[in-house]
Amino acid sequence: MVPAGIRRLDARGFGLLELVVALSVLTVLCWLAVPSLIGYWREATLRAAATELASAVGHGRLLAIALNAPVCVSVARGVVRFGRASGAACSGVPLAAPGAQAIRLAGGALVSDAGPEVVWSHLGAATPAGNYAVTDPASGRTRRVVVAASGRVSVR
Repeated sequence: MVPAGIRRLDARGFGLLELVVALSVLTVLCWLAVPSLIGYWREATLRAAATELASAVGHGRLLAIALNAPVCVSVARGVVRFGRASGAACSGVPLAAPGAQAIRLAGGALVSDAGPEVVWSHLGAATPAGNYAVTDPASGRTRRVVVAASGRVSVR
């Protein structure tokens, strides 16, 4: 049995005016929220690209320590490549070792200001220290990936 109080309720639903008001409030909220969400999305994409580059460059350090040999890391057009090194210079010969495949950076961020190629020693030190700028092409914002001579890779 349905209680008498429920039976007396109007079964017509929402009126047209109530739907228009609710949709207009929702539209205004969307117009206010979308710009900040897009800005957050771009900043998060840039931060992820810089972190990904730092991880890829740091992977070269791990390869050098694991192989007990110097490893050259070069970054060009969003691709990180690993190669053999002689002393503190890159020899141009690709590194043929497990885990030494080229790493393509995702997200479409541009890497510039690469400077000289970083050579990791078998002890994990970088020669010379590197400095990369990761730029978001849509907003023009940049983040820096710094490779210290001690081997520390950081995102700033």
